[in-house]
Amino acid sequence: MLIQKILGLAIGLLYAYLSFSQQRLADDDAREARAAPAQERGEEGEREVSAELRWHLTRLCGDDWLVLDGLVLIHAPGSDFPTAEIDHLAIAPFGVFVVETKHWAGVVTHGETDDTLTLTTVDGQRFVRTSPLKQNAAKVRFLRSLLPPRLWIVEGLGVFSHEAVMVAPALPAVLLERSELYRHLRVRQQQFARTGTGRLPVPKIADVILRHADTRPEALAEHRQRIQEGRARGQS
Repeated sequence: MLIQKILGLAIGLLYAYLSFSQQRLADDDAREARAAPAQERGEEGEREVSAELRWHLTRLCGDDWLVLDGLVLIHAPGSDFPTAEIDHLAIAPFGVFVVETKHWAGVVTHGETDDTLTLTTVDGQRFVRTSPLKQNAAKVRFLRSLLPPRLWIVEGLGVFSHEAVMVAPALPAVLLERSELYRHLRVRQQQFARTGTGRLPVPKIADVILRHADTRPEALAEHRQRIQEGRARGQS
């Protein structure tokens, strides 16, 4: 009798464990399913912005430009986080542009602080997100330190790639809907022309920057892995 009770208890515990394991796997699968489309949408937005940068710069500069996608800068060697990712680095004869792409759908307005934005989706949900300008700030400072002449423009841009996004007019002018990108670059080209400075040497600027970049094929994956591990430890 006692053996039967023990056996019944063991079977019950085993069933409970298997049920818990199956539920946990289902939850993990659901999280991965949600994360995968979000990542795919983000990558789609980056491809769209990259293509438009190339198209616009060709219109403005002919073939005298360079766009580097997914560039990994080595900006803090020896630290826990020695690298930083730039979605798109556009080098033109009138300036250098650090572009952070966001594939958000909804209305983008001021956040709770200057470093955040609020995204209100079509169903009324509100999310506080880090501003692309905050994400770009350290990268822009680092690139400026590499390019000493005062008139070598290094500017951070946040480009919202989704067709169903509206950026509030009161936000900084360097936060752009994708359709505004060409006009912004055109204005910057005209402003630079008024300085009387000759065309910036695109190959020379690229060479200086790439000396401080990790161009290995696996560099971007390694950088993202460090970021994920840091977040898991609460370091970033």
